[in-house]
Amino acid sequence: MDPATAAVMVLLLCSPGDAFVCKPVNTPTRIFASLTECRASLAEELARAPSGMIGRCQEVDPITTGALPAGYTTVVVTRGGRAAQYVVPHKE
Repeated sequence: MDPATAAVMVLLLCSPGDAFVCKPVNTPTRIFASLTECRASLAEELARAPSGMIGRCQEVDPITTGALPAGYTTVVVTRGGRAAQYVVPHKE
């Protein structure tokens, strides 16, 4: 994933008879540089979408995805038997 990715849009199409039966919309992954940009696009998408479509924007966790911005790296700190990962500035 591009390091500039800050948010992704997830769209679901739900059954009109049962709101608990939802399936992912078969579209390419929509990625955005900011959560605000994603939410604005989501509002436009849902306004023109058929009834039963729902969606949300989710921030991307750079540690989980490995998508860190330039100048940052992850550091693992181990204390006792516990380890934690941190994102820290890094000069190359």
